[in-house]
Amino acid sequence: MTDRSKLRDESGGTSVPPDSMILDDEYGAAPSRPMEITIAVVGLALSILVIVLSRNIHLRMGGGGIDPKWWPTVLACAGAALSGLMLVRALALPVAAREDLEGAQRDGWARMFVALVLSSLYVFGWWRFGYLGPTLVYLFALLWTFGVRKVTALVLYPVLTTAFIYGLFHFLLRIPL
Repeated sequence: MTDRSKLRDESGGTSVPPDSMILDDEYGAAPSRPMEITIAVVGLALSILVIVLSRNIHLRMGGGGIDPKWWPTVLACAGAALSGLMLVRALALPVAAREDLEGAQRDGWARMFVALVLSSLYVFGWWRFGYLGPTLVYLFALLWTFGVRKVTALVLYPVLTTAFIYGLFHFLLRIPL
């Protein structure tokens, strides 16, 4: 537990943070082996699912070499390898300390749920309306959800990110989005 009087004495002035801003050990996230194992197993399962789905991509022209199946497969294999390492670490090594992290809060769960809903709507929007419009709206909505309120950030980040990805795929790689 943080000794508040010691913090006040060592602050060097009268501008002491309020007691509510001083984090105590009780607010830190507790170590959790089941959580580490669950995250590793879910990551491994999702990576294997992506490997299977990427191998089932239908090619209009003959394959061979680097084709549309290659990048998703490489990324999924890397994800599976990293998830496997996480699983081994979670099972074999001591539980990682997490006192430097804040415990889960209701607001964080709500933001995560909103981000998942937005991501699902984005996938549908991309399929239905194309890349440009849904991507701009999705990035704006994600930034707003996670607390960005500066107008320049809310406008510039989605526009520049969307333009960069569109330019990369459409002009450089010649892959239509």
